[in-house]
Amino acid sequence: MSEALYIEMPTRKSGKKSLWLRLLPLWALVLLLLGGIWLWLAQGRIVSAHAFLDAMIHVVAPEFSAPVEGFFVREGDSVRRGQPLLRLNARVYHDRLAEAGREGAALRGMAGQASGPPTMEEAAARLKVAQEAEQDMVRRLALARNEEDARLRLQQDSVALHVRLQLDLRSLDAQGGERTAGKSRYAAAVKSEAQARRQMELSRVEYEEASRMRAALEQELGRIRQEMLRYKQMASRQRYAPVPSARLEEARKEQDGTSVDASLYAPVDGRVLRITGAAGQMARSGEALVLLLPEGAAVSENYWLLAYFAQDRAGAILPGQPCRIELEDGQALRGTVQEVLAPQVLPGGKQEKPDGTKVEGKISAALYTPVRISIEPGDKALPLPGTQAKGVVFTRNIWGFYGF
Repeated sequence: MSEALYIEMPTRKSGKKSLWLRLLPLWALVLLLLGGIWLWLAQGRIVSAHAFLDAMIHVVAPEFSAPVEGFFVREGDSVRRGQPLLRLNARVYHDRLAEAGREGAALRGMAGQASGPPTMEEAAARLKVAQEAEQDMVRRLALARNEEDARLRLQQDSVALHVRLQLDLRSLDAQGGERTAGKSRYAAAVKSEAQARRQMELSRVEYEEASRMRAALEQELGRIRQEMLRYKQMASRQRYAPVPSARLEEARKEQDGTSVDASLYAPVDGRVLRITGAAGQMARSGEALVLLLPEGAAVSENYWLLAYFAQDRAGAILPGQPCRIELEDGQALRGTVQEVLAPQVLPGGKQEKPDGTKVEGKISAALYTPVRISIEPGDKALPLPGTQAKGVVFTRNIWGFYGF
């Protein structure tokens, strides 16, 4: 006779602890470890004592002196790379080039305009004369280019000297001028700045003259090579078709003239920061007419943050470290340390007390380490250069993780 069996499921003994209670020490250890890592990473964040935005302002300037016909943009407009910004009146420059070309043609000594086509022997003789003229013109053009390069270097040196002396004079003015620097020192600075300005203007005029001479010689060399090609064709064909006088005169006029692009274009994508010229103004070679502030894709290459850090912690800052940039309008951008510069005082005579508050004046000679930080552009447009900001450099990481 069968007997019924009753099966009961095993029950957990009340004396054993629950799983979460058994894992509680492990979770506490993990949280303690994460907290220690977070604290260690936070101690590696270095905050700047003073920082501001800086940018490469692109200058749009003509290569030759000419009156300004008009501007196509206004201050604050956004422009694309290659967009025309203004137009010059290049008729005077065009006439000068044409006159130089005519003078060069008169000095060549090659008539080449006798009635009727030249014979094969005459074409060969003219070709030989043209080849000799080409060699002479090549030598003269090389000398002219060397002269132009030398004038350009002198102009650049004079501009750099004038900028340096002008900054020194402005620094003396910011410190109190003649009252604090002394009468003799301030007068010497003013005199040096004025002499440097005159030398800069003189070097600019000399470079412009050398540039015009080089352009005239290049035009003359091109014309000689065109004649050489024409004489080679004449010597090989032995038969010549008569050229109507009207077409010949038109061709001469085209050779005497030079196609000059009188428009100036935007070198990068940006916003028109300032227009320093006006319609009808006589613009000199190299004179700034439009100042462009980079925008869009050009921001990462032409915009940066210049941050000053205390020297006691600046030794941990290295190129390539990530940064967080906090702007006055609330934007938080990412950046990368590009360059660590030599220590110097804060710009504008600003100093910082031990409690972190900033004061004006020369209270100490504390030095700070300036760091150049690249900026990754965000959705909004960046403020103008000179805007105050704050830079935070992350100097510690764990397998590439720097924290948030």
